[in-house]
Amino acid sequence: MTPKLGDLTVKKVEREDAEWKTRYDAFYAGCGVRKLGSRPHAYFAAYAGKELAGHSVIYFEKGRWIMDGLRVKAEFRELGVAKRLTAARIRYAIEQGAKEIWYACEDGNLVTICCHLRFGFEKICPDSHRCTAATAHWYRLKITPELKLEYSDK
Repeated sequence: MTPKLGDLTVKKVEREDAEWKTRYDAFYAGCGVRKLGSRPHAYFAAYAGKELAGHSVIYFEKGRWIMDGLRVKAEFRELGVAKRLTAARIRYAIEQGAKEIWYACEDGNLVTICCHLRFGFEKICPDSHRCTAATAHWYRLKITPELKLEYSDK
C-alpha cells in the first residue's frame, strides 16, 4: 500500500536518547552525516505511524543556521515529506531569530535543489570561499518580514 501524505506527521525530536540514537544511526547508515556535538541544533523526523519515513537537522555554526541531513526513505519519496521537513526547519530557524538559512548540496541532486528553490533559496558563494556559479554548492534563504509572517503561528 502506498502511504498518503495525510498519514505522515513531522515533529521536532525532543529527546536525543539511546532509542532515538539507534534509529538515527540505522536511518543514516553509510551516509556520513556530521556529528553536531554541543552546537545548537534541532532534529526533525517524519513518521508514517511508528515508521521513520524521513529525517533532517538544522544547526547553528559560525553565526548562521545550516540545514543538513535531509533524507527520505524511497517508499515515501514524492509525497511531500522533504517539503514538510524543510518547512519545519525554516520555521524553527525563524523562531530562533535567523536572518538567513543556508544549506549545501551537490549539483547533481536536482530533486533537493528544486525543493529548496521553491522555498526561495538562491545559489551563492559564501564570502569565505572562492567559487563560480559552476563550483558553488551553497544555497541561502534570506528571512524577510513576509517570510516571517508566512511561518509564524497563526
